[in-house]
Amino acid sequence: MLTESAIEGYKLHTEQVISHARYRLGETWHDAQISRRERMADGRVAIYFPIIPQAQEEVTITGVQLYSKDGKLWAEKEEDIKVKSVQEGVLYRFTFDLHEEEYEEGQDNV
Repeated sequence: MLTESAIEGYKLHTEQVISHARYRLGETWHDAQISRRERMADGRVAIYFPIIPQAQEEVTITGVQLYSKDGKLWAEKEEDIKVKSVQEGVLYRFTFDLHEEEYEEGQDNV
């Protein structure tokens, strides 16, 4: 079993390794800067970044990604978030719940 110190090390690494985010409008990817990293009350790691499309018409955010400092894709998610005008934006949050669970034979491994 991992110790609490090891789990804390994974959380710290996650907080420190993420360098930037990207979001997709239609088929085009745009860069976004990380605005905040925090440890939530329940122990999850949260990474926040603003998405502020510079479009006059309604646009749809169709995907989000996080990248590590060495430029590797760290996390991604498909989305369907509508943004109605240039004055509207989204503060997006990725959360990571890092913990260990024991696996027992015959148990669903999901």
